[in-house]
Amino acid sequence: EGDRVGRRRRRAAGAPAALLHLPRPSPDGRRLPARPAAELGRAPAGRAHRRRLPSCRAFASIFMGNSLEGGLLLAMFNLAHIAEEYFTSKSMYDVRELKENHPEFALLLETSGDESAHFSNLNYAKVPVHDLEVGSHILVRAGEAVPVDGEVYQGSSTITIEHLTGETKPVERTVGDAIPGGARNLEGMMIVKVTKSWEDSTLNRIVQLTEEGQLNKPKLQRWLDEFGEHYSKVVVALSLAVALLGPFLFNWPFFGNSVCRGSIYRGLGLMVAASPCALAVAPLAYATAISSLASKGILLKGGHVLDALSSCQSIAFDKTGTLTTGKLMCKAIEPIHGHLDASNGVDPSCCTPNCESEALAVAAAMEKGTTHPIGRAVLKHSVGRDLPVVAVESFESLPGRGVVATLSGIKARDNENEFAKASIGSVEYISSLYRSYGESEQIKEAVKCSAFGPEFVQAALSVDKKVTLFHFEDEPRTGVCEVIYTLREKAKLRIMMLTGDHESSAQRVAKAVCIEEVHFSLKPEDKLNKVKAVSREGGWRFNNGW
Repeated sequence: EGDRVGRRRRRAAGAPAALLHLPRPSPDGRRLPARPAAELGRAPAGRAHRRRLPSCRAFASIFMGNSLEGGLLLAMFNLAHIAEEYFTSKSMYDVRELKENHPEFALLLETSGDESAHFSNLNYAKVPVHDLEVGSHILVRAGEAVPVDGEVYQGSSTITIEHLTGETKPVERTVGDAIPGGARNLEGMMIVKVTKSWEDSTLNRIVQLTEEGQLNKPKLQRWLDEFGEHYSKVVVALSLAVALLGPFLFNWPFFGNSVCRGSIYRGLGLMVAASPCALAVAPLAYATAISSLASKGILLKGGHVLDALSSCQSIAFDKTGTLTTGKLMCKAIEPIHGHLDASNGVDPSCCTPNCESEALAVAAAMEKGTTHPIGRAVLKHSVGRDLPVVAVESFESLPGRGVVATLSGIKARDNENEFAKASIGSVEYISSLYRSYGESEQIKEAVKCSAFGPEFVQAALSVDKKVTLFHFEDEPRTGVCEVIYTLREKAKLRIMMLTGDHESSAQRVAKAVCIEEVHFSLKPEDKLNKVKAVSREGGWRFNNGW
């Protein structure tokens, strides 16, 4: 523990004091986020001086016999700062959500000597995630989140990182594949080898960077803190000068009489009149804007975002979860293998009532009660449609591959005494069910030659040796075109979309949301480089969505 603390102190030595946000130990042994250095023990200097002067003015007002004015002044200042902090705290919701969704404990597998972790010997202990060490093995069950970064040691499953990156497409992970901390295991059970400690894990870094970004003050507030520090000192000095030097320079009495007011009274009057009321209330404009946006579902990391917007000339939108809803919808259902073809003179009614309807009915029956994004999209697509009734007799989920079931409503084509078998999952899994190498390759080739192209999220359904391909895509958000039109035509901003999708998929979404400039097939670092390149061309650039 001492070594780890020492390493953190050495890393912190070269970091700006205002941005230090390293974990700190608590009495129960858990590490909690550390407060920035500027907040340890005292408030920022500028704000402290700006709050000290109104307090002096309030006491001066009471001394001068105007206690009501002093009380109102204190109330106004306090309400302004309370409102500012309250409304700004609403923008912390996204950080709180990340923290609440992350497990506090992990299932650490217990091994002895050279014994390795294995499913046949699952002896585990529940330990805090902060105590996990690199190289240890943890158990991650279906529906649970991966507590720290690691790689799959045994097992396979499908995970989602939608809440981390916005990408809705589920990802299959098998032995040797890396998994970021915070990823949610949709099905199956895995043994994961820890590759990073909690302090260095992906989710903890995201939370820290987000919180550090929220510490950045708006430009106006930074200026007010700096100006207020000097202004307060000047006002206090001038008031003391008037009170002490007035009798020598202007022959005023120290204390007032019936003929002339005293220099002390005049000095207090100067302090009251020079109190920076406007400086105290000015930050409330940011708080009001943040509150108004929060009520409309727009969360800001702080007032500095509004400063960036005021200087913005270009806006780059990410696609998934920003221009789109982040939820999959079924775009097309395409029979690709094993279905009878009317062009060969054979009865085309190989399915009841037709191939698309039967495939959708079977898939919906198999996906009932699922939490998988593709399964939810299938169920949503089946609502309100006239589909044949399909009952599932037996059901088995194969983690990382798909679902297998026996259908009591459909007879097998080659044996009317048996019910048809159905499987739904990835194209690789469905093609592997066909023992004939030639037939397996035919299915893969049919997928490549699909009329809808490779840009969609795809899932395959096999029913009695008939394969049907489901195509899914991310649904564009309602009202995006109106927003883009307003930004481009009224605000005269340059609008573009950056995405990692293929060209055809990116162009289709861009057309749906009325964006003309599209940059596709970009990795995360490519997006950052693109943003920097355009920023160098001139003007600030506002990035939305990553």
